[in-house]
Amino acid sequence: MIKRFFLFFLFLGSVDAGAWWDRGHSLVCEEAYKLLSSEVTDKIDPLIDEFGSFGRGCLWADWIKGERKETRSWHYINLPNEEQDVSKAICPKNGCIFDAFYSQIKILKDTKTSFLKKQEALMFVGHFVGDIHQPMHAGYPHDLGGNLHRLKFSNGNKTNMHKMWDGQIIEYMEVVIGSDRFEEAIQEKIHTFLSIDHSSKIENWAQESRDIAMSQSVGYRDNDLEIATDEYMESHFDIVQNRIALAVIRLSKTLNSIYKTNH
Repeated sequence: MIKRFFLFFLFLGSVDAGAWWDRGHSLVCEEAYKLLSSEVTDKIDPLIDEFGSFGRGCLWADWIKGERKETRSWHYINLPNEEQDVSKAICPKNGCIFDAFYSQIKILKDTKTSFLKKQEALMFVGHFVGDIHQPMHAGYPHDLGGNLHRLKFSNGNKTNMHKMWDGQIIEYMEVVIGSDRFEEAIQEKIHTFLSIDHSSKIENWAQESRDIAMSQSVGYRDNDLEIATDEYMESHFDIVQNRIALAVIRLSKTLNSIYKTNH
């Protein structure tokens, strides 16, 4: 018990609010790259060369949100509490992750688009696959996907539901089990999930995230959760690992399919 409290307060003292999807997005794209055929890596290597790696390139879509404000709504889909069927979601005029995902795939498939457009499209696709596997990216519009669902840690420090699922669960997981073991767990799950069938539709991935967000254990619905304890975060380690592993596989399948069909 003493060790657990020590780890929890060590985590609280080192939280970086932006690190989950820096870490998560990078991991999704790095592991997906390993699953690509050599034909595909030959095609995308020139596109990612500027970033040094696909993992780092997949962070780019977040870096530009300040400058390119029109892309902000491309990272999520929101549904009101009374609607749980993601297939009935309607993208607003400024777009959503569904429209953006398919638009960027279309750019990748078009042999006439410029190198720069293809480079951006690849980074967007990699990023969006990661986003849609995070449950709060299929949240409510009224609380901005959990950003206005205020929470406190056990010591009184403030956070919110989106921030916790977007970063703090993973950061705490790496404190508790270590970064190496965290990556090993993801790789083990990738190996397991490769043997099952996967939908190629982002809407289906979003429905999974919505279902998780609405589950009783998460405490998002009706602002049920108020205190984010270490026990709460530990109880969701497995879900977070599953979502990252599934994103890895689905991104690799998406890119392999694009280049197999068009090159």
